[in-house]
Amino acid sequence: MHEQGTGAKDPGFTQGRLSRRGVLFAAGGIAATAVLAACGDNGGMGAGKKGSLTLWASTTFAGVGNSALRKAASDYAAKNGVSVTVQGFPANDLIDKVTTALTGGGGPDIVLVDVSQVPQLGASKMLVDLTSRIKPISSQFFAGNIAAATVNGATYAVPYDTNNVALLWNKKMFGKAGITAPPTTWDDLLAAARQLTGGKQYGYMLGAKGYGSFLFWPWLLQNGGQILDSSGTKAAFNSPEGVEAWNFYANLYLTQKVVPPTFLGVTDSWDQYIQPFMTERVAMMAIGDWGIAPLAKGNPGLEYGVVPLPKHKQSATLLGGNSIGITSAAKDPDLAWGFISWLTGAAQEKVLQDGYKRIPARTDVTGSAFVTGDPARKVFAEQATTAKSRPSVPTWGDIEWGVMADAWDLVIQKKKAPEKALADAAAAAAKKLSGK
Repeated sequence: MHEQGTGAKDPGFTQGRLSRRGVLFAAGGIAATAVLAACGDNGGMGAGKKGSLTLWASTTFAGVGNSALRKAASDYAAKNGVSVTVQGFPANDLIDKVTTALTGGGGPDIVLVDVSQVPQLGASKMLVDLTSRIKPISSQFFAGNIAAATVNGATYAVPYDTNNVALLWNKKMFGKAGITAPPTTWDDLLAAARQLTGGKQYGYMLGAKGYGSFLFWPWLLQNGGQILDSSGTKAAFNSPEGVEAWNFYANLYLTQKVVPPTFLGVTDSWDQYIQPFMTERVAMMAIGDWGIAPLAKGNPGLEYGVVPLPKHKQSATLLGGNSIGITSAAKDPDLAWGFISWLTGAAQEKVLQDGYKRIPARTDVTGSAFVTGDPARKVFAEQATTAKSRPSVPTWGDIEWGVMADAWDLVIQKKKAPEKALADAAAAAAKKLSGK
């Protein structure tokens, strides 16, 4: 985990780490800073101010000029007599910038980051423990998003937006193949993918590197498997359920050949992954809502539908999104909390909805016109109630975008047998989890 836009790397679900860049479900862009301040009763910049705050986010949210987040910060500043500085960085640079600044004793008061990065920042005490502040309002947010921001019982960030993975299918291609409905099971998906493959057309899309490892997790969950054991200290993805899911997933390319060979080059952005579906060379792909806007921009006339992922033993999908937390550098945590609680409140859902077409991580969004009026959003919102978050462990980025990404590439490059690669990945993950 994740995000839309040219050069966008993962978000969701993106996914990320402190020591190594990963997918952050956000688009890249130039760094930009805006100081949004309200004049006090005495007038003048800073006159009569109650305090000042600095917020760092990816340029997906911070943007440039009058982005929705900047406008929201400006409104809050004007109403509360504070100054708010919003600074944006390219998604792949954000975590490096945050950790470097905080380690050096500086940095922002508030950060807006991918959910998968919160455990690392929290465990390293770069984020303030917000458990007591969040507890009274935790029921307002999807449980999975709260869980994603919680490490060892302590919650370090407030959920902001939520996303998960669903299946996109090309209605025109299905119709030409004589398939009347999208698949609802693994067997259905494989049968449809075979029927839709021929010539330069393929039935299903995969990603390489971390894009492939990230998109494996729903298959594991659908087969009744777990990513880590209940203690969170050992890999569980190489269980019999995991091996079966891994083999089925890998064989879509290795033996079934329903995936375009060009997927091996999907290593840098979701845009690369989306392109074959956008140009109608691929009939199905799994992706989150961050893929909707690029499709609308790149091929407005594309006829496609969005449905829950096909199930096997059970239905399952993976949760992503972004969360907002207070850093160890915050000069006034109470002031920072005031802004965060306002921004993540029901009245400000419009910031995400109107400004970014994102689904707020609040449970009340499921019945909103924003969701019910759009078939695609409705699917993603409904899945958000049961979507499962990735493990909240500090080394998760190293496992997902290091260990598992490497294992997946060895498989698809036909350098290692699937079962051997998965077993080796489990052993390597165990070392990461133990701190070795």
